[in-house]
Amino acid sequence: MIYQRSIPAEELFSAQLEMLMHSGRIATVTANMLGVLATMVLFWQFVEVSWLLVWACAVLVMLLARSLYMSNALVERRYLERPRRAYWQLLVGAAITGAVWSSTYIAATFLVPEPVQLVFLLLIFMVITLSMGVTLALREYFIVHLFTSLWPIAWWCMAHYWEQGNNLLVGLFTLGVCAVLLVVSNRVYLSFRNMIALNWERETMSRELGDLTHSLRERNRQLLDARAQLTDLANVDELTGLGNRRVVNQVLREEINRARRSGGELSVIMLDVDYFKNYNDTYGHPAGDVVLQRLADLMQRATARAGEVVARYGGEEFMLILPGAGEHSALRTAGRLKELVLAECIHHGQSLVSPYITVSQGVVSIRPGASLEPADLVKVADRALYEAKDSGRNAIAFAEV
Repeated sequence: MIYQRSIPAEELFSAQLEMLMHSGRIATVTANMLGVLATMVLFWQFVEVSWLLVWACAVLVMLLARSLYMSNALVERRYLERPRRAYWQLLVGAAITGAVWSSTYIAATFLVPEPVQLVFLLLIFMVITLSMGVTLALREYFIVHLFTSLWPIAWWCMAHYWEQGNNLLVGLFTLGVCAVLLVVSNRVYLSFRNMIALNWERETMSRELGDLTHSLRERNRQLLDARAQLTDLANVDELTGLGNRRVVNQVLREEINRARRSGGELSVIMLDVDYFKNYNDTYGHPAGDVVLQRLADLMQRATARAGEVVARYGGEEFMLILPGAGEHSALRTAGRLKELVLAECIHHGQSLVSPYITVSQGVVSIRPGASLEPADLVKVADRALYEAKDSGRNAIAFAEV
């Protein structure tokens, strides 16, 4: 993700159009409508009422049409889809509005006294000045409005300087007002541009920070999932789905500490598949893998209590960790497992003790002392397992600690 430091020109242009229409559709129309009402009051005694009403209605219709156009353009988002077309249509609307005021002034010079003309000119100045604050989001729009309203008045007055004594002065003054408004409008316009660019930058930064936060949250979730998967890969035997030797060591340490604190018992069963090498040599390693998987399922069925753990210690050796189980309970579990294995009737033609797969089991049950380590318990269980093998296999041996 690359943070863009400045607003692109096309986005700035669209933002200017949007801001102009948001503010102009009400404020500009309102300012011009007030000017129309003030003009009617000003000209009431000097112009025929019917003509004055026709003029006012025509101007109001034009202003309402402009406002409706801006509203529709905002709803249809023309400033984004067809910005250049919307731009020129707005300029045409500004030019028409300015031309209405300049032509009305020129016509008024033939109808009303000179003092009323001057008041009317000040009224036009006021309308333009009020409009300036909301139309300078787009400088060209204000310039078109300014020059179509005041520029014709200025040059008409200077061109007809002999008709009224103040015409030349009015023309020069109007040109001066145009120059001042141009300078002021340029500064205000730059402020508008900077404000639009700053708002865009803040919105872009906020949006990109939001996207970055979402991306980081998603990445963290992926990392946690990957970490969990790596933990599973490190702790789970791929073939049987049981815990591996690492799990055995970890669980034994935790259960020894727990039994030590509570004064409870802890039992361990270590078992080995009898003559498993002969089975692999005869039936192949894939068949041997299937046997280990079926034994893993049987051991999980034999351990029903919460907290009991079944793990593959290595090769064909497995370990059952039975927290809280004493000697008799552990021996019952070993006996149940022996029955489950025999009932499975997995054919083993090379076994010297049975035509089916059998297991030898070494059982240990203790109350852990302060010096007992997991490795010590594993050694005792391993010794018990070898005793079961030495006794003829398919046997259960119990070892004293």
